Amino acid sequence: MVHELARNCFPENLSSLHAGEEEVRRRSIEFIEGDAELLLHLNMIERVMDLLQFIRQDYGEITDGQLIVKLLGARLFNDMGAAIRLALGGYYQAAGSHIRDMLETSFLLDYFSTDHALILSWKSADEGIRNKEFNQAKIRKALDERDGFTEAKRYEHYKLLSSVASHPTFDGFGMLRPQAGADAHMGPFFVKGLLSATAQELVKVAVISSGCFRQFFKPSNVVQYRASIAHLESISHWSGAVFGKALDQRQFHELRELLTAIEADGP
Repeated sequence: MVHELARNCFPENLSSLHAGEEEVRRRSIEFIEGDAELLLHLNMIERVMDLLQFIRQDYGEITDGQLIVKLLGARLFNDMGAAIRLALGGYYQAAGSHIRDMLETSFLLDYFSTDHALILSWKSADEGIRNKEFNQAKIRKALDERDGFTEAKRYEHYKLLSSVASHPTFDGFGMLRPQAGADAHMGPFFVKGLLSATAQELVKVAVISSGCFRQFFKPSNVVQYRASIAHLESISHWSGAVFGKALDQRQFHELRELLTAIEADGP
């Protein structure tokens, strides 16, 4: 007699679980396509992922530091892909955990931008030194001091995502309830409010991460300048539509002038 754990077919319950995920995904996409703002968010996330992929493929690594930054960019890309899949499939808390990882990675990249020598120090550090010199609290403090921030908004953002998604907390159970006061649900479920909140958080952190990542790669040819301008225009359109405030045109006026000059010089 063959023990049930030795069956040579894929577990039936896991197939049923996947079928449930696919049904939730169908409903999620249908809901997003009927909501102009959510559709804008998903398109903006796609643009960020496109930028990460473009820089990985089109920019050469001039320094060892840039190679490490590209590896962190791959982590960001995969976090976004996983968060989208989980959110559409009805695993909102699990998606939030990936968003928290994106935020932490973005802070690290932003910290590296203050001194590129930190990248190789981080690479070569053992666990003890890394935990001491590159812990999140120290990084957030350094970034806030650099930017003159006194309200600890980086900490509050990180704390929120940790509390509701990454860390096992009582407050986090709210991400497992189809509705307030209901029992926690095991497996995928569809809730418009949770899907919307997850998408809103994901696009916000995606835009932050793109800014932290691309500052290590300066455009040097027509294709790269066009990609940089297109990305900034996308962010400006998204910000204007969602927050009523487009980017200051001075942020990419210089890029446009440089692109015009390069195009005038010809190939």
